[in-house]
Amino acid sequence: MGFWHMFVHPKGLRDLDPEEILHLQSAGPKTRIVDVRTPGEFRRGHIRGALSAPLGSTQDAVREWPRETPILLICQSGHRSQAAAHDLLKLGFRDLAHLKGGMGRWVRHGAPLERG
Repeated sequence: MGFWHMFVHPKGLRDLDPEEILHLQSAGPKTRIVDVRTPGEFRRGHIRGALSAPLGSTQDAVREWPRETPILLICQSGHRSQAAAHDLLKLGFRDLAHLKGGMGRWVRHGAPLERG
C-alpha cells in the first residue's frame, strides 16, 4: 500500500453518509462493516456490528470472504478507508463503500456508538 492511496479516491468506492449507513443497518446484516482504525480508536467507539481490522491487516481479515461480499470501510476521517479500498480492489472485491468523513462525521451526526 502506498501512502498516496490515503489521498486518492479509488474508482468504484462509493461514498456514504451516516443516514445511508443507518438505512443499510436497518435493512439487515448483508453489508459487512470493517473498521480500519487502530484497536484503541475502535474501543473508544465504533459502529454496531463492525469488525476491527486495522489498516495493514485488513486484507488478511477479509481474505476468505466471497469477493461479492458488500463491504463498508470505516476510519476516522475517510483517508485510511480509501487506502484499504485500494488493497481490497486488488484482491478482487468490487462492492465497496466507505463513510465519507469517517467516524468524525458519524459522531457529529449523533449516530449511535458501541464501545469496547
